[in-house]
Amino acid sequence: MPTATKPIYSGKAKDIFETDDSDVLRAYFRDSATAFNAQKKGEIHGKGKVNATISALLFTLVEKNGIKTHFIKQISDNELLVKRVQIIPLEVIVRNIAAGSLCKRLGIKEGKVLKTPIVEFSYKNDELGDPLLTRAYIKNALEIADDKTLDYITEVTLKANEIFKDFFLKNEIKVVDFKLEYGTDKDGNLLLADELSPDNFRFWDAKTNEKLDKDRFRQDLGNVEGAYQEILKRVKSGIQDSAKPQHTSTQAHQHTSTSAHKHFNIKVQVLPKKDILDPQGQAVEKALISLGYKDVRDLKIGKEIVFKVSADSELKAKSQVKEMCEKLLANPVIEDYLIEIK
Repeated sequence: MPTATKPIYSGKAKDIFETDDSDVLRAYFRDSATAFNAQKKGEIHGKGKVNATISALLFTLVEKNGIKTHFIKQISDNELLVKRVQIIPLEVIVRNIAAGSLCKRLGIKEGKVLKTPIVEFSYKNDELGDPLLTRAYIKNALEIADDKTLDYITEVTLKANEIFKDFFLKNEIKVVDFKLEYGTDKDGNLLLADELSPDNFRFWDAKTNEKLDKDRFRQDLGNVEGAYQEILKRVKSGIQDSAKPQHTSTQAHQHTSTSAHKHFNIKVQVLPKKDILDPQGQAVEKALISLGYKDVRDLKIGKEIVFKVSADSELKAKSQVKEMCEKLLANPVIEDYLIEIK
């Protein structure tokens, strides 16, 4: 096991140490608590142990669902071994229900369920107050990520959101919003990093809407330790339940699979890749120009495919449709595709 040698970074609630393996770091979770970009500080008894354990369990959960992370293993109550990554200075926030800064910025009521999840980016910089960023700022001003990287981060973040919503709702918790960070390892692989805990998630009890996260510290609601412990208890219970055999008989399996399935409307748009010659598109473009539409450029002819799929979650439906696209609906070598699910 790699042995810690020296600290290289001390954050708001974690200390990072090098180990005798240059590619492995040790993350030590403290009981420290901060809010409003460290303007409010305090201690939450036992928080370090709780956050380290929840992070280990949730990193394992998303890894099993195909998302690559920096997590290696938990080595003590407060400590994780993680892969060394270069963190991209972006906070990636996904919102399912209106809360926090979204309500302040837009003047909408806390608790409003958003039509679809919203992914937004902010600059990871406390001195500047973590300002909200547009893609143009990220690509052209800060130059910290390109379109391909941002597309990938958005896709992974939305996939993680579906995993978390599905998992926590089974344990009577609403995932209101959360913040993720990403980094690249020595081979250039983009990995989900940092932590997954009530420090960077908003969790509400599904029945009572009681807040079970750091908002209890931010808003002086009390019983912060109890809220964190409750999340840990439900996460552990959910992980144990997911490891159990799902059905005890063929009849139960048939009943559950029929009753749990939902119907999703699917729309797939298929277009030639940008660098692929499209003779049909070129012909139509020339015809439009000859008709006087001189400003037409880069016209592509594609196809739209519409159908329905039954699955027990939107995540699984999207996974099925993606497999269909790769195998039949599109030619991944020369075509790009976009999946919409309602």
